[in-house]
Amino acid sequence: MFDFQRELDRIKVHRSGNVISLHKPILLVLTISEVIHGHKNQFLYDDLEGYLLLLLEKYGLKNTQKINPQYPFLYLSGNPEIWVCTVDKDTLKNPDAASRRDLLGAFGSFATSFYSFLMSNNNGIKVIQHLLNSYWPEAYHAEILNELGLFDEVQMQVSVKKERSRKFVEEVLDAYERKCAICNQSIRLGDTLVGIDACHLKPIQHFGTDTINNGIALCKIHHWAIDRGAISISNEMGLLVSKKLNGNKLFEYFTSFENKSVFIPRDKVMNLDEDNINYHNTYIFVK
Repeated sequence: MFDFQRELDRIKVHRSGNVISLHKPILLVLTISEVIHGHKNQFLYDDLEGYLLLLLEKYGLKNTQKINPQYPFLYLSGNPEIWVCTVDKDTLKNPDAASRRDLLGAFGSFATSFYSFLMSNNNGIKVIQHLLNSYWPEAYHAEILNELGLFDEVQMQVSVKKERSRKFVEEVLDAYERKCAICNQSIRLGDTLVGIDACHLKPIQHFGTDTINNGIALCKIHHWAIDRGAISISNEMGLLVSKKLNGNKLFEYFTSFENKSVFIPRDKVMNLDEDNINYHNTYIFVK
């Protein structure tokens, strides 16, 4: 049986420090969604370029590198069990920095075994779920699936979402007294806590860890906002709100808390690590 997780995990993604380039994962979720919708297993770069560029701009997680949609189209072929391209990089004048012109007129396609796997038993959905879990915080998943026209299909499948460390969850909820560190919400149904999550400040997908100093308890709204970079935390532990955030509930949920101190655990060893705060401000927060 085709081991899709092993093959996907073999894909090399460019890393600059802790920042991952999402060029190849975005190409994959786009092209897999296309074949799920009936596209044949052959993609002309010229046709794909515009939409690929749009997805890279929207879901590249604030990558500071220049966006080059031609790169994944060519260099994913370094994993021939997944992707093949009609352009051989070794024939290019600059093999390690292909230009847009090098890819015009080129075709890419899934390797035969991988394509056969995608086309059976709804495996395409499973692969996209694996990619989402591997490269994007959860707050992005529904939006990306909606963008690709796959939300309803995924809702019908059994989730393969990674289980978070129970120790991490319990440690964070206990440290923050089981309430949102921003709005103080602590709603219960009987004795059951409702709508409070243990959140990572530095995402797991960015090499964040399941440790107390990378965790904060937040309600569902503020969890989404942290993951999407709509809010962040200053080194002085004040709430930062993106200037690009807008809407009719902006004051109620966000700007009324702006610059106010978030809740800090009584035990200082459980406080957020400054490096994780700085990472979120630099690479996640939308200023």
